Amino acid sequence: MKAVALVNKNFFNKKNNNNIYNVNLSGVNLNCGVVDIPKPHFDNKHYKNDNYVLIRVLSFSCNYRDKGIILKSALRMNSGNTYNQMPVSFFGSDFVGIVEEIGKNVSRFNIGDRVIPNCSYPKADNDTAAPGVVTNEASKGWLRINEAKLIAIDDSMDDDIAAGFSIGGQTSESMIRRTHIHEGQKALVLSARSNTSLFIINGLLKRNIDTTIMSTTDWSSEELSIVNGAHYIKISRNSKCWPDDIGKFDVIFDPFFDLHLSDAVKHLNINGRYITCGYKNQHDNFKESTDYLHENNLSRIMIQSMINNLSIMGNCIGTTEDLKRAISKYSRSMKPFRIYDTLSSESIDKFINETYNLRQRFGKVIMKY
Repeated sequence: MKAVALVNKNFFNKKNNNNIYNVNLSGVNLNCGVVDIPKPHFDNKHYKNDNYVLIRVLSFSCNYRDKGIILKSALRMNSGNTYNQMPVSFFGSDFVGIVEEIGKNVSRFNIGDRVIPNCSYPKADNDTAAPGVVTNEASKGWLRINEAKLIAIDDSMDDDIAAGFSIGGQTSESMIRRTHIHEGQKALVLSARSNTSLFIINGLLKRNIDTTIMSTTDWSSEELSIVNGAHYIKISRNSKCWPDDIGKFDVIFDPFFDLHLSDAVKHLNINGRYITCGYKNQHDNFKESTDYLHENNLSRIMIQSMINNLSIMGNCIGTTEDLKRAISKYSRSMKPFRIYDTLSSESIDKFINETYNLRQRFGKVIMKY
């Protein structure tokens, strides 16, 4: 299989360097290319494979969490120290694949089933598997995975959507469930163009929740039609605080607490809930000149929270039931996110550039094998 990866030029001779593409990510040079990954041997009689399946990846995508993983791998490769370095490094945490081999105790799947990750957290689906994200190496093409870490999907969901579904679907349903928001209440979704936020918006609208979205980017009429029914607020990227006239909300959903928490608590009703699933500056290289505008003051946040009986919640992914609920709510007519581009392995540089460097991008970028 032809798979994409970061490559360490120290391990490649010069004649192969023509097949290496360069991309800049947060000021760091990435060397990436296409490598041959043969089908690994999978002994279905060996006890270590009893609960495992071998997956052939059809398509995959990257989430914001993958950005830090990619950057750290590139910095190691660029360090000049070849001791204990890998010649290649794979990436990607969302995927769709086909079951090619199964262990003798596998009961959930048959060869030929199409599957996506089940990142159930804080508990895995059974005690033979660890909780959390299934893989950081979806680009590798061949994956050996515990059956508890996968879930089957039918043909109603095409590969492009399936390759970017699991983490966003599981996280959004968990966040909506844990806030106990219901019809008649008002929700605000921040950083509305992020894929997690698009999942949340879709989930709220399907529940008939009065939903407002906030963004620092202009949305076209076609883009707004994807979140039809939501109220749209645009704020300036250089704003030190939100305008007072945006009102107050019962629940605020936020993918980046380090950008928004101080402002968010000021715009919650009494007994309001704020929930977040991530932060922007996961690496020092991610910081931008405007980030100083959004420094969180813990004392002000806690005083506001005490006065108004607010709940501040952190959320990490979700349960198997959350993922099942996300899948059950999926419909072709109201997809939870948009596909920006679908690329082949020869366009690995374009894939990384569109995924992380294109500020106006709206939707997921999919790598198709």
